[in-house]
Amino acid sequence: MLSKVANLVVWTVLALFVVFLVYRYTDWIKPAADHAVSQVKSVIGKAVPNGPFGKGASEDQLNLARDSYAKGDVDASVAAYREYIKKNPSNADAHGELGNVYYTAGNLPEAAQSYYDAANLLIDQKQLDRVNDLMPVIGQINPSLANDLGSKMAQAASQEQQPGVEQQSAAGQPQQPASPQSALHYY
Repeated sequence: MLSKVANLVVWTVLALFVVFLVYRYTDWIKPAADHAVSQVKSVIGKAVPNGPFGKGASEDQLNLARDSYAKGDVDASVAAYREYIKKNPSNADAHGELGNVYYTAGNLPEAAQSYYDAANLLIDQKQLDRVNDLMPVIGQINPSLANDLGSKMAQAASQEQQPGVEQQSAAGQPQQPASPQSALHYY
């Protein structure tokens, strides 16, 4: 009985060693194994909290930024928003809220840049109607940023439409974009 167990262990180790050599020195199973490892990492990354306090720590940072602003502590609010944005760079709302903080504090160039960053993210997320809310304020503060956004919006809108087909109103006339609203309206 002992020799059967020893024989099984030796053959298992030998088989694992051969699989390791094939993985290491050929491309037969490496792509599949690498894909499997990346899938496991992504599942673990979603299930296991990040950082010392888990996924809620990021949202706590955002709440801290909002609370600091509500209390009138602009510097603490800006610092908290920046920290949150470092960890969550694709959150357009956080960029827009930071722009609101700058705007009300009178830091107009920083406000325009934050609104511009939010608008770029919204364009990437295909939320062009929300970009229209930011355009007037950006245009008043920094017209070159507004022009750049206008070009990006036109390009994004043309990609959404089928090539060669223009949207028309019921009267047969091409539709005009909706008039922009204030950036402070949405955020």
